Parts: sequence; structure tokens; C-alpha cells
Amino acid sequence: MIKENSSNAINKAFLYRSCRINGALDAIAGRWKALIVIHISEGNDRFSLLKGVMPGITDQTLGKQLKELEASGLISKTIIPAVPVRVDYTLTPKGQALLPILANLSEWSDM
Repeated sequence: MIKENSSNAINKAFLYRSCRINGALDAIAGRWKALIVIHISEGNDRFSLLKGVMPGITDQTLGKQLKELEASGLISKTIIPAVPVRVDYTLTPKGQALLPILANLSEWSDM
């Protein structure tokens, strides 16, 4: 968490105002976020399924990344009242729109 009046917060706000791409990069920044988005799009829509396809991620990190992706509007969470309670994640339209961008970034990275 960044303090509201810190130089870091002021610089971040300036960068967001000056170049909107900084906000976009911030939404997908992090080691796991892009991969989580891709796996959710492929049907790995629950915490346990995501853990299964990303064995190197910790529960704490996965939970944090999911919360950040939800706060960014890239995924939505649905709580299904069952025993035990089930939580499903789906891509929002904004998250769906990110998929071709991620594919292009992957191709660009391979250049």
C-alpha cells in the first residue's frame, strides 16, 4: 500500500495522467497475473484448479493476485453457496479484451 502523499504515490499519479499505458501495465504487472488470466480463459476457473496448473504459486500469492485482478476489473468472482462453498472466477469483458493483447505481447517477446 502506497501512502497517499508519498513521492511514490505522486509519481504514480503523474505517470497515469501523462501516459495511460502505465495504468494498463499496472493492471497486468506481477509475475502471475497474465498467466492467471490465460488459465481462467481456458476454464481453470477455481482456486484449486489454478493451483493445479501453477504449482509454483503460493496460496497467499494466488489469493492476492486474484483480488488485484478483480479490483482492476479483469475478472469477476461468483460465490456459489454449496457445501463446501465454491468460488468461480470468470473474465469480464475487459479481461476478454486483454487476451489478444497478451497474445501479441507474447509474440513480441519472442522477436
